[in-house]
Amino acid sequence: MKRTETIKRAKLTAARAEKCLTLENAAELIGCAANTLSRWELGRMTPSAYNRARLCAFYGKTPEELGLVEEQSAPVSPLSALPDTVQAFLNADLTTHLLALVCTHQADGRLLQNVLARTIEEFPMTTGHDAVLTRREALRRLAMLPVLFSSRDSTRKAVHDTLVQYAAGITACEYLGRGDHEDIALAFSLLTAYVPVLRTIVKDSSMYRKEAAGLAAQCYLLIDVLGFHMESPTVAIAKGYAQLAVTYSQESGDTVLCLRALRNLTWAYNHIKQFEPALQTIERARLLMEQSRTPLPPQLRSSIYSTLAVIQVKNGVSATPVLGLAQEAFFGPPGDSENLVHVSFSYAQLMRNIGITQYYQAEYKEALQSFAQVIDPNDLSAKVVMRSTTHVGLLNTQTKATLKSPNRDLEQVIALWKAALQGAITLQSQQCFDEASMTYEVMEGVWPGEPRIRELRDLVVHW
Repeated sequence: MKRTETIKRAKLTAARAEKCLTLENAAELIGCAANTLSRWELGRMTPSAYNRARLCAFYGKTPEELGLVEEQSAPVSPLSALPDTVQAFLNADLTTHLLALVCTHQADGRLLQNVLARTIEEFPMTTGHDAVLTRREALRRLAMLPVLFSSRDSTRKAVHDTLVQYAAGITACEYLGRGDHEDIALAFSLLTAYVPVLRTIVKDSSMYRKEAAGLAAQCYLLIDVLGFHMESPTVAIAKGYAQLAVTYSQESGDTVLCLRALRNLTWAYNHIKQFEPALQTIERARLLMEQSRTPLPPQLRSSIYSTLAVIQVKNGVSATPVLGLAQEAFFGPPGDSENLVHVSFSYAQLMRNIGITQYYQAEYKEALQSFAQVIDPNDLSAKVVMRSTTHVGLLNTQTKATLKSPNRDLEQVIALWKAALQGAITLQSQQCFDEASMTYEVMEGVWPGEPRIRELRDLVVHW
């Protein structure tokens, strides 16, 4: 890590420490999302001028004292030159702001996605108590943009404008996919509708083939993840979403997309218990990552190493050294190619992978300690910002680890399992429901004839 980056991270974090505030408490008082404040402290996202002023006011320090001097490399919004009165309106109306960014954007889709992601991440700071509802509606409208206005015209400008709209829509779907069942279902349907147009451009356009292939790869990556919940892992794997993501990511020539696609394909092989092909696939990703001449985002590197750890242990290989690399990478310096949309691997997902690895190494106590880093063992609430699907998945895995623990407690297992099952039903996640159902069968085997376990069977009702 460069010395200037280290200082930048330390100053903002130190200012919070001076006030004796946790990340969550500080974010609430400032008026931003906890993960957004975390990105600022880690130097992975630069706050806008408006938000720099808010941070300075809250901490009572200058931008220099907080390490918030704006850098030239930060993404610049095409709306930054507008008058203050117009900027104030846009800051208060996320839908208009996002649509304006799309309409005024002239560069490639990747840059637009980064600008949109930054705007979406920072929005809670400027909206108050209605932030969640307003943000959700804005994302839905942005996601509908390609469907409503996509052109059949094959001229260069029309194709460029179409790709800009699809880049915006995919960004919106990425964030919708982190929400509840309704948002996940909408994102899944829209992404599926995006694919035919993008595939046609890949096939027919020599100028825009790579860009369209990159967007198609993004679609299939999201469809694969959401398909596990909306359809089922078995159906998603049979339809080859992960393999299609690999194919189109290779066509795009984008290393980040290739790594994400290979990681998804690894988990697909893992789900159907093809552990040797899974290991071959993730080792291929590791080689591509370590040979890359471009600095890669630390979260992406961490996701590759932690996935490798899970697959290694399932192939009878000690994963302890790779787990160290996964943790070291996660907190490493940001890479030049980092993008908020394309590298969505959270601390909760890291601890999930670490816990799963420890679980399969029969280190059940250590696994439970890892899960406790992100899930409160008392009330089972999330201790850090995470997707709803990640939260429920963690509860399922936590239940299994508790079942395997030598000191397993019946009441604790029941509480964990009920929370996981209810979460699966609320999200209508087929993957999470299947996992909870299989865990229940294990519970019956561990405590045969136990009345409190038999009573739970009536709860296993599919929506």
